[in-house]
Amino acid sequence: MTNIPTIDISPLLFQSDEQSKIDISKSIRHACETVGFFQIISHGIDKDLIDNMVNEARRFFQQSSEEKQDYAVHKWNRLNSNTYRGYFPSSINGKEGLDLCSPYMNCEHKLVKKGDPLHELNKWQMNEILIKYWDEMWRIGIELLRAIARAFDLDVFYFDKFLDDRSTGGAGTISTFRLNFYPQIENATPVSIGADDGERLSCEEHCDGCLFTILYQHEIGGLQIEIENGKWMDVPVIPYAFVINTGKCLERWTNGCLKAVKHRVKLLKQERLSIPFFLEPSYSTPIVPLPTINDTHKYDPITYGQYITESNKKFKEYQRDENNSS
Repeated sequence: MTNIPTIDISPLLFQSDEQSKIDISKSIRHACETVGFFQIISHGIDKDLIDNMVNEARRFFQQSSEEKQDYAVHKWNRLNSNTYRGYFPSSINGKEGLDLCSPYMNCEHKLVKKGDPLHELNKWQMNEILIKYWDEMWRIGIELLRAIARAFDLDVFYFDKFLDDRSTGGAGTISTFRLNFYPQIENATPVSIGADDGERLSCEEHCDGCLFTILYQHEIGGLQIEIENGKWMDVPVIPYAFVINTGKCLERWTNGCLKAVKHRVKLLKQERLSIPFFLEPSYSTPIVPLPTINDTHKYDPITYGQYITESNKKFKEYQRDENNSS
């Protein structure tokens, strides 16, 4: 029977012997190879910060439709030029979202000034709580990648140089910080996003395109992952734990050794809030198999910017009809 591992990552974050770090790193690799998902505890993120982040998310979504519309991407607000970073209004399944970029984006970089979708600036300004939460997600993300480097016999800092390219003249990370809100729906009518097994969904099945997703699912579950034989398994809610899953980028980078797994969210009759952080390399990062992998390469070389631009075309958030604009 498949289980989603829960991993205490404190040895990666705090003073501990190298063997303990190696052991945890191997556990993370094994989880990514076999399940594609795991949960982390003892991550060092203050519970008050998490609670405050939840309150900030609620504060945003509790605004009126007109107020939130000010931050909507171009398809829903023609006055905004952003097509990628911003608010995505409620769709037929009720889900709303707000996509945010790094608060440290290099505003003077040519890609930012050009208005490249992956380098758009935030319309909704991140306050101290959101910036602190971003910093913590970044810290955890880097340590997870260092664990992967360790597990693949690479220098522990191997991935660091690919995450934020500002020091070499780039615009910075294009990682995404998202707030998701799923409202309570009574007597839900059939939705356009359905599943082969008849389950009604508020988020269709998909794989993430990033390196790692770091997800906080607040109190209410609904997240499911695909396991063997096309069956689905619920991801349990562990208070103040974070759900981690492998993205397609890391799957490619490891030549398929680590697997990105399909997941979805069931349509519930309860209000649900989730806060994912998508850890992504910088725009120009070449995605080729790691140097310690000697197997025949399964994927053609590609930059992350090229890859994620193509990958995003598969998501309904970026496909909705222009007639939905207002």
